[in-house]
Amino acid sequence: MSDAQEKGLRYFPIALFASVMGVSGLALSLRLVESIYEFNNIVSNIVVVIATLMFLVNITIFFYRLINFSEDVVKDFNHPVKMNFFGAISISLLLLGALYYDMHEGLSYITWLLGAIVQFFLTLAILSRLIWQHEFQLGNFNPAWFIPIVGNIVVPLAGVYHATEWINWMFFGIGIVFSVIYYTIFIQRVYFAPPIPVKLTPTYFILLAPPGIGFIAYIKLTEQFDMFAYVLIGFALYIGFLFLFQLRRFFTIPFFISWWAFIFPSAAITNAIIHFQQHIGGTVLEIIFHLQVGGLITLTVYVFAKTVGLIMQRKLCIKEE
Repeated sequence: MSDAQEKGLRYFPIALFASVMGVSGLALSLRLVESIYEFNNIVSNIVVVIATLMFLVNITIFFYRLINFSEDVVKDFNHPVKMNFFGAISISLLLLGALYYDMHEGLSYITWLLGAIVQFFLTLAILSRLIWQHEFQLGNFNPAWFIPIVGNIVVPLAGVYHATEWINWMFFGIGIVFSVIYYTIFIQRVYFAPPIPVKLTPTYFILLAPPGIGFIAYIKLTEQFDMFAYVLIGFALYIGFLFLFQLRRFFTIPFFISWWAFIFPSAAITNAIIHFQQHIGGTVLEIIFHLQVGGLITLTVYVFAKTVGLIMQRKLCIKEE
């Protein structure tokens, strides 16, 4: 094939929807900080607008591909890694729905509802496929597989305002129970199978998302900090320390679009610690969450700039062999 045939929107990476998740997660962190210090929401609202524009660009290109290159979209959905990033579409809608609530309740409801519907059917489709189609092997498993499952835990973030209790608990239960199952598969995968490809190394951070988002969703659902809440935040913190201990392994790899997998999970644990610190107090946790917010902003700006660099160099939409 010629170089022109190897590039173009036909090969737009579905994984780039993780960028919307990341920027939305940052907006949630900024909004929490603004609330704590009684700042206005100008900065977080600007980030919400950026996340919204990013989603609109991504979803427009997605539908363009779906109409003009449907076979490529189907191929992505059959891919052991790319199929999971379809979950980033519903998660992006759910996060935007949560962010819109303070701005326009009606818009929040519509966005959340659309995200919840997509999440519901996407989870059914992916789980059904994994049950009845057996072309994947243990070596195909990677942390990106958590994404469609984590989306269920995200539903209650705005769902507590828009849906009945049992619906929120249903989604929460699906996400938490299957996360436990996936953690078990993950441990077997990393202990007893060949290493995960370098390109997917940033996806390890996705392991932070289930307990991080789970903690926030749980306290929103129960309005209390009980034993299970402490289990979730404790597990999230320990996973965070585990990754901090090996930070050099993560940030010495070349830049890939998969670097966006660093952002949303980092925002999830940051937001969880902010909520936790506001509940129990403590200078240590206060220092930690300030450092995390600063690091999250820095990392998001860096990954965003590197992604723009790929776009400017016309290296973003390239056919993968």
